Amino acid sequence: MQNQIISDESNKDVSQTSNEELEKDSLPQREDVLSKGEAAVDEILSLENMINGYIFDLNKLQKDLKEQSAMLKDTFENDAEYQAAQEKAKEVAKLKKQVKDRLSGEPSVALLSARVQDLKSESKEIKQALSDYLYRYYKETGLTQITATDGEVLDIVTSVRLVKKKD
Repeated sequence: MQNQIISDESNKDVSQTSNEELEKDSLPQREDVLSKGEAAVDEILSLENMINGYIFDLNKLQKDLKEQSAMLKDTFENDAEYQAAQEKAKEVAKLKKQVKDRLSGEPSVALLSARVQDLKSESKEIKQALSDYLYRYYKETGLTQITATDGEVLDIVTSVRLVKKKD
């Protein structure tokens, strides 16, 4: 599971907490929930059945999507006019790459490119730290909103997803 913290106003991803952080949390384990009584057991089993149903539907949908996408790709690949346009696009892309490589070789552009990479890396680190602090704030206070220094109220939204378990 991963936890994403999202700004309600901009709806842009701010950051994610690591899987290890979530596993360390004091969230109830399946065995704990099952020991709470028959109603909880029924609710959990019902929830698991719904989840498994959605997993099945999603897998089927993804298989259908893959087949339909392949058919669509074949349609374009079998059209002569599309193939000619594709060849022209490849030539233009090759020319674009040559110009980009030439410009990237200039010292000022190389310096600027390195700075951009540094800023992206720093931004990623800050997003991760922000996510960790927001998750901790949410966990400790139970609040789902925080007021920024400029007075803007932001929602803290958690999101989970399934990933295959590593053996």
